[in-house]
Amino acid sequence: MKTVEHPLAVAYLEAVAREAAALAPERRNELLADLTEHIAVAFAEQPARTEAEVKVDLDRLGDPRTIVATAREGETNALPVGKWHSLAPLILLPVAGLLGGVNVVLGGIVMIAGVVLLWAAPHWSRRDKIIGTAATLPVLVALVGIALTAATTGPLDPVLLTLVVPSVLIPAAASLYLFQTGRRMWS
Repeated sequence: MKTVEHPLAVAYLEAVAREAAALAPERRNELLADLTEHIAVAFAEQPARTEAEVKVDLDRLGDPRTIVATAREGETNALPVGKWHSLAPLILLPVAGLLGGVNVVLGGIVMIAGVVLLWAAPHWSRRDKIIGTAATLPVLVALVGIALTAATTGPLDPVLLTLVVPSVLIPAAASLYLFQTGRRMWS
């Protein structure tokens, strides 16, 4: 990648970087690299540049806010996600099955929250999110089974244990998988 040393161009690229702070790191780096390359090529074509010429070239590129807004059009609006927000779905998915054995409504709320947080996290691929969501299906089946079993036989039926165990273990396995695939973000 070429570098740009003119103070106006450096200030322009810094302004774009500030505006692009909410973009995904890969997209932000790609945008800055493209702009740097464009500016470097323009400077190579005409090495001796006055401030007025540099300003004209930068004006042709566009306002940093407009450039970043255009870059955002193809990207979902994901807010920066902290480490604990990223770990929450890994905890909530297996806990939902366990809580479902105690309280079906609470288990369902925790399951929904885990899936929503999973899909809101930007560092897992679509495939990873589908795997995590599919792992909640045993929780859903268990919650329905627990509700039906508790309604007909009472809360201490051994069938509840056979429903709760897979509804905890399968999401726990998916959480381990998601932790492994998302670990590169936490390092």
